[in-house]
Amino acid sequence: MSVHEIHPMFPCTREDIQEIRRELGLKESTLEEDIDAIIEWFQKQPHLVEAGIDRDFVERMLVVTKGSLEKAKRRIDNFYKYRLLAPEIIQNREKVLSDSEDLWTSYMQVTMPKMFKGHRVSVVKFLTADPSDFNSEVFMRNTFMLADIRMKYDYFLGDIWVLDMKYATFAHLLRLNPNLMQKSAHLFHEGLGLRIHSIHVLNATSLLQHVISFMRQFFSPKIIDRVVVHESLDDLHMSVPKRYLPKDYGGEEAALSEFKDKYEKEIRSTNTKQFLLNCMKMVSNEKKRPNSDINEEFLAGSFRKLDFD
Repeated sequence: MSVHEIHPMFPCTREDIQEIRRELGLKESTLEEDIDAIIEWFQKQPHLVEAGIDRDFVERMLVVTKGSLEKAKRRIDNFYKYRLLAPEIIQNREKVLSDSEDLWTSYMQVTMPKMFKGHRVSVVKFLTADPSDFNSEVFMRNTFMLADIRMKYDYFLGDIWVLDMKYATFAHLLRLNPNLMQKSAHLFHEGLGLRIHSIHVLNATSLLQHVISFMRQFFSPKIIDRVVVHESLDDLHMSVPKRYLPKDYGGEEAALSEFKDKYEKEIRSTNTKQFLLNCMKMVSNEKKRPNSDINEEFLAGSFRKLDFD
């Protein structure tokens, strides 16, 4: 396996990997056998085999499912299926990765390089209060490109999110595309299955109740219960220590602007760009799925409107 190959955007050490395996009760010898078994299964699936699969990706799925082969198989199947159904955020990466225009213009999403008890700390912040600069398709496209990189190179138990609502407005919420959000939710929950350890909110305003209402449509009550509102940075530091936060939040890591420059450069590097283009192939061929049961309404994109009450 190439699990020890380090990516500059999501570095993890051999010690990180070993600790997470111990936490989940995963043994390297057993992992190799389980990965072989899943790849053998994958190659027998007529709707998946042509898309190809990577050993590192399979191992990350086994980490997500805590070593369960059957759950990993279901998630892999869902992952490829829901990527097929969301071409607007999975395909057409060649143009955006070849353009010189910044990928992160109205908002920033960065992941801290140090692990916090096996979890990744990510910060999301709007960079401007002007909602016209925000595009939900761009947001989801970038999010799943980063997710693709993580499912190859990163190694973690779950995510800790820090959401800065300083520039967030109700108009931002209204610009979310309901069809796109539904597709993204399916891919995130039923495909990726990344565990959310906690969500920490800064600079909360009266908008927060609308955000929570929005989140309830896509997240389980268990995850909603993990939302913590902080009145100050000192309060945040009680939950997320300074060494795992950027300078913008009194932390010891680089400033968000430095992360942004690094991300814009690295995601267009030769290796990362080619990797992300190759990932576009990771979609199922539903015409070849035995006993296909994809809902026609889903294919047609018929969803209810988002509710922000």
